[in-house]
Amino acid sequence: MILNIFKEKNWTSFDVVAKVRGILGEKKVGHAGTLDPLAEGVLIVLTGKDTKGQSEFMGMEKEYVAEFGLGLDSKTYDLEVLPHTVDSNINFEEKLKKYVGRIKQKVPPYSALKVKGKTLYKEARKGNIDETKLPVKEITIHRIDILDKYEVELETDLGFKVVSIVKAKIVCSSGTYIRSLAHDLDSVLVSLVRTRIGDYKVEDSVRVSELKR
Repeated sequence: MILNIFKEKNWTSFDVVAKVRGILGEKKVGHAGTLDPLAEGVLIVLTGKDTKGQSEFMGMEKEYVAEFGLGLDSKTYDLEVLPHTVDSNINFEEKLKKYVGRIKQKVPPYSALKVKGKTLYKEARKGNIDETKLPVKEITIHRIDILDKYEVELETDLGFKVVSIVKAKIVCSSGTYIRSLAHDLDSVLVSLVRTRIGDYKVEDSVRVSELKR
């Protein structure tokens, strides 16, 4: 079975798999592409014999809608921890153009990737990560469309601060880290919704609570 699940915020991808396994009474269940706990949107869950097609689904094109908080940084590249302000005089839209196409991207330190048998985020929490030696991957960002710009008040290391937000749609290859893109653009990832994997769209997804045996 191939399920287009809407992963809700604060759920891990493993939480969704475990819940689906319990609801359907199916032992063989997996997913095709992790979403961070703070992200939401399309998560392809595979059961039974369809788990054999996991790599095919993982290789599909992805589409995201992201909010970037300008002039902020954090060790997780998002709002999982309190961000701090950074000096940034970049033209966000101009710099954005440089990231369209085939590019090299550093894996974020707080990620589930394993390096030499050790999970990066676990090592990062112990303070064992040298960010200059993080793995680099080649990825493709097909297009970035700015959808909106506005200001919101966010809590930072200096208290609450009015922050400029850019909301954008990103179409990219498998393996792209939107948090790393945010970091490269002198911003933090404020929110992230995966709106599509291949032809599987968020408007067609179902929540775990809607599943029945």
